[in-house]
Amino acid sequence: MSKKQPNKFDNQDRSLSLVTNKSHSPTPPIQNPEDIPLTDFAPSTMSTSELLADDYENESGEEYMRLYHQDRKKRWLYKTKRFFHKLWIGPEEPRDDYAPRISKLEFLEELPVKFNTNVPLLYRRVLLTIYLVFWFGLCYSILIPYLTVPPSSSDPSTPLIHSLTCSSSREFWNGKNAACGLNGDSCPEIVKHSGDNDVVIRCPALCDRGSWTYSLIPIGDQRIKYRGYFIGGGDKVVSKIEDTQLTNPYRADSYPCGAAVHAGLISPFWGGCARLSYKSKNQPYFESAKGHYGVDDSIGFKSFFKSSFYFKKLKLASETFHQCHDPRIVILMINILLGLPVVYLASGATVYWVINVVGFWTICLATDPPIVVDATDPQGFASLISLGLERFLPTCSILYILWHSSTKRTLSEPASPDEKFSYLSRVLLWYPLFWLGVLNNVSFDRLPVDRLTISDLKEQSGALLAVSAIIVTISICAVIQAYKIWLSGRFRKYLRVYSIFVLGLVLLAQIPGLSLRVHHYILAMLLIPGCATRGRTALMFQGILLGLFLSGASRWGLAAIAETITSLKRDDPLGKIFPPIFTAYDSGSGVLQWQLVPENATSVAAAYNKYSSISLLINDIEYFVSDNISSLDLKSLLTNTTAPFYDSLQDTLRNGIKDGNGDIPLYIRIGRKIPNTMVYSDFSNAAILRWPSGILTLPLPGLT
Repeated sequence: MSKKQPNKFDNQDRSLSLVTNKSHSPTPPIQNPEDIPLTDFAPSTMSTSELLADDYENESGEEYMRLYHQDRKKRWLYKTKRFFHKLWIGPEEPRDDYAPRISKLEFLEELPVKFNTNVPLLYRRVLLTIYLVFWFGLCYSILIPYLTVPPSSSDPSTPLIHSLTCSSSREFWNGKNAACGLNGDSCPEIVKHSGDNDVVIRCPALCDRGSWTYSLIPIGDQRIKYRGYFIGGGDKVVSKIEDTQLTNPYRADSYPCGAAVHAGLISPFWGGCARLSYKSKNQPYFESAKGHYGVDDSIGFKSFFKSSFYFKKLKLASETFHQCHDPRIVILMINILLGLPVVYLASGATVYWVINVVGFWTICLATDPPIVVDATDPQGFASLISLGLERFLPTCSILYILWHSSTKRTLSEPASPDEKFSYLSRVLLWYPLFWLGVLNNVSFDRLPVDRLTISDLKEQSGALLAVSAIIVTISICAVIQAYKIWLSGRFRKYLRVYSIFVLGLVLLAQIPGLSLRVHHYILAMLLIPGCATRGRTALMFQGILLGLFLSGASRWGLAAIAETITSLKRDDPLGKIFPPIFTAYDSGSGVLQWQLVPENATSVAAAYNKYSSISLLINDIEYFVSDNISSLDLKSLLTNTTAPFYDSLQDTLRNGIKDGNGDIPLYIRIGRKIPNTMVYSDFSNAAILRWPSGILTLPLPGLT
């Protein structure tokens, strides 16, 4: 029999003790734990209590406690060092296993293997080609007529049908503040061009959220952002103007398609056509009304406005309409269903390229197109295809890199027949989450998070909670995937790669005049390489990240990772040329005074001299423009019978919503203007004038 070898750990562990037994012979010098090679350690056969009892059997009191805690600290340092050493080196036997098969569905797991084994490669390629041609032809026959054939009516007297986006259209309303010119004479342009108050519109699908405004729009003393932009209306008609009327009046600057969804006349799933009619008579007030399809209640406005519209019956008599409904949901369902056989039966490379190409063009042409095509414009569809091709080539280049750096390892079948590949896991995990990312505009975009900037997060209710949940989720997924990378023995490599990524982002954030913007397509590009493992977690993470990458690349293009501060403001106030500041109002004389140049203005005086005209808005319409003056007789302006708003003011005093003192509110804002142009500075917040009592409430600080 071989002689029993002593346990190394027993001798070395006793050498760690700082205590010597005084009754025994002198012991060898104490060895520093840091000098002990980690490979020399083996698990001890003695328990901790036995070791401590043996080391400290002749010690007592304070000396015992001091030595005990000193030894425990050394043990903790050793364990910490051993942990990081093992973390850096990796497991002794690295492994990266494929997702386990679903044992209860073994027949379905084996079916793709039998198909690829028994059907020759040439036949499979021919079959795939025929299948893709059929797939393309089916989508072409459904989608292209909607994009190229103008909507029409069986009645030749029906006005031209206008294809709109879900949000604003300059053909209907030019914009906020003084964009419609003096007295609002430039709006609504559609009525002036058509010569008829009736207008038929065609709206795309998903206008329940597409009609949101992401830039600040002032309505009286309200600041509207991150919600649907429709004022008044509702399907509970208070007083009918004509028998075919279906809704109360909406303020004319409301988004028409958003208002139609709010009124329940157009479905957010299928889109559709609607007929609206503009009122020539001013509306004295607009009450908030409950919306359909889960959209927000409309915005209330308690004073008069220059113009309004209401919806009426679309079909008059036996009239019928064609090409009104948006087929994007049908196209989406077809692409999801027809993609299943490819994901289930085809090789990893075929799955990757076919599904990603389909996902890109599904976004571009159907679910979230970068431009809405007006079928009456011959160049509309061509422009959309041109824009799609402009983004498609660089997208394919990035997909090629992602395939070779990460996805090839996850989706490709094993070369050895001994390894089992779960085709069902690819179908059940990778594929659904891929489409969840592709449909970012109806999934993650509906979270109360617009952009990861402090100002945006403060303006959206629930944004901080949503961001916290997103950060926690990403962190958990990152830890899981980091462990998978460690198990595969590649932790050091990826730690270096992601250290470079983080350092690069930090350096980009330091560029003066630019703000770091990690768009969701960039976030996907950064995270996909870290998912270069096999197994279920990699399938899930890669699926959703690839979908998010395509969503950003197809819809928005490869936007810059660092953007100027001005571009991030969208259509929000720029703060470059400040408006005058209201300082005083004499209710007796009716004189309103303001300070021309704010004390905290950073612009030079020459810039303010350029904006030498003063523009005054009453109820969000420009009604007064004059040269560089510092006061105005507001009472004379409001009582002037020749003023363009005088009749509206008198009608509102008779029929409007009054407070307890019999007053109606008038909202007054002031701004600067370059003479004889349509170039304006920012405007002030609204001061509220209670009329006819003449009580003025000065505005809160801020710009609109």
